[in-house]
Amino acid sequence: MGEKERLERTRIFGWLVILMFLILTGRLWYLQIAQGHKYVAMADGNRIRWLRTTAPRGRIFDRNGVPLATNRASFTVSLMPGGLTEESRVQLMDRLSELLGLTMEELEHAIAKGSRYPYEAIRVMQDVPSETVIALEERRYELPGVMVEMEEVREYPFKSAASHVLGYMAPITKELLVAWSDADYYGSDYVGFSGLERLYESYLRGEDGGSRVEVSALNRPVRILDRTPPVPGADLVLTLDQKLQELTETIIDEELVKLREAGKYEEAYNGVVVVLDPKSGAIRALASIPGFDPNRLSDTVERSSYFLELSHDPNRPFFHRAVQGLYSPGSAFKPLVALAALEEGKTTPTEVFYADGIGPYGIKRCWTLTADPPLPPHGNLTLSEAIKVSCNDFFWELGLRLGIDTLAEYSRKAGFGKATGLPMYPTEEAGLVPDPDWKRERYWRKPRSEQVWYPVETMDVAIGQGFLLVTPIQMASFYMGLANRGTIYQPYLLDRIQLPTGEIIEKTVPEVLVELEASAETWQAIVEGMTGVVESGGTGAGAFRNFPYPIKIAGKTGSAQLGPGQGDAHGWFGGFAPADDPEIVVVVFVEHGGGGAASSAPITRRILEEYFRPRYEIDE
Repeated sequence: MGEKERLERTRIFGWLVILMFLILTGRLWYLQIAQGHKYVAMADGNRIRWLRTTAPRGRIFDRNGVPLATNRASFTVSLMPGGLTEESRVQLMDRLSELLGLTMEELEHAIAKGSRYPYEAIRVMQDVPSETVIALEERRYELPGVMVEMEEVREYPFKSAASHVLGYMAPITKELLVAWSDADYYGSDYVGFSGLERLYESYLRGEDGGSRVEVSALNRPVRILDRTPPVPGADLVLTLDQKLQELTETIIDEELVKLREAGKYEEAYNGVVVVLDPKSGAIRALASIPGFDPNRLSDTVERSSYFLELSHDPNRPFFHRAVQGLYSPGSAFKPLVALAALEEGKTTPTEVFYADGIGPYGIKRCWTLTADPPLPPHGNLTLSEAIKVSCNDFFWELGLRLGIDTLAEYSRKAGFGKATGLPMYPTEEAGLVPDPDWKRERYWRKPRSEQVWYPVETMDVAIGQGFLLVTPIQMASFYMGLANRGTIYQPYLLDRIQLPTGEIIEKTVPEVLVELEASAETWQAIVEGMTGVVESGGTGAGAFRNFPYPIKIAGKTGSAQLGPGQGDAHGWFGGFAPADDPEIVVVVFVEHGGGGAASSAPITRRILEEYFRPRYEIDE
């Protein structure tokens, strides 16, 4: 081989070496510079985990600062699945399932539900007992990727008290994860599912923080690199009075037991009490019986069985009767008919009507004649006396004089047939104020004879029966109007939303919804009749006999009759005190309580007695 050929080969070899170095250099530049951030992230993903710290949830207080929903410290077990081999994952799952007392399916579901990114920790179980935590710590080196952290969980100190108002917490559903995708929720998060917990979820939740944790090759925590503190949620301050709320629920529970044990009203298991301040619309107590214990619905172990138990209870503990229950108001509706008749000039406070106990068409008989044993008809009555003894004859006549259109007009003016606007979840029902147009549309598929509105249906509405449907919160709103002689405020539960620092970010200002315009003579006649209800000879006199304090009470009983085979009548009582300058309105409803005088009036009496007791005990 000649010299020239050797030189040529050397040059080619040199160029090849240079080209190889250029390729290597380019590749290094691409990996370290162009794609460096990607591979650094991958390395960090193998080495660093993000451990989220849930923000303390905002608390809920009553009007006096008593905590109704608060938080307590607890242990949470989290798993960092990234970096585990299939073999180590199987071994880990077996050990974790055994230690936590979960089935393999439950554990897999918790991990699948909570996973978003492979290198973020997943909350597997919350509120873990301390003995389980000790067992986990003792076997820490057998549990790569498992961490135990302190978190706050929801606690309701008064258990079932105000449960429908407060609501409960539960794991977020797939549907809510999609609906709230902008809010950065995780599949393992607990969220408000009903009541104020759900309604004000965005305020109560706060902002999560977290820690960047360095882990070893075996996926065990080594050290915390940095922390981002969580931001606590805002607090809710309600208008409820915790003592009055708990007392109200105790009273209605005890009275329902008495009704059942007496042997006559054995289906009396359910009821509602609404107590509000007529000067503002602020709700002081709102009880729907039966309720539930939200602590048990938040408990990781007990939640499923307790939820199943409540769901199969025939008394429907989840049903918020105060805002969702639709019922005929019975005779508790008669003050509205009296108001309409007086203002429309269809009667006067001094008109005397002879009540013979039989309706104008001879097909309806007053409750006195159908009582067991039958009572004599009421005879000559004025309007105030008709309210006092709840005479159906008199109000049938007023209903016919007014006509259904005028009755419906006044009912809607008073707020019936539409929601009061009380913020609540689930939202309240609107109720139903029937009229000829409604019946025609409702029964348009039926024969013409079933679409026509008949006078006897007007008579039904005039005594709070028939198609007319109301909610207890609507009745409380109307009785607020009676107490104020016309002014109906927006009922409300939330006084203010405030930060943990005390800074107020939202405040409720009382708002007038309706002004029922009526003359002073009209109001005097109605209130006179209502005060007569609780005095000698009135339908509620038995329940209020020997009331211990010198307070004049105004009220009205109501019995909502049901169809054949539907059980005993529902009982109503609406009232306010003191009658001349009211400071409290109470509306009580009892399902299948047999009538207001037997069921709801005694409950109202006890609530009013306890409400005024401290004032007179102090004076003594």
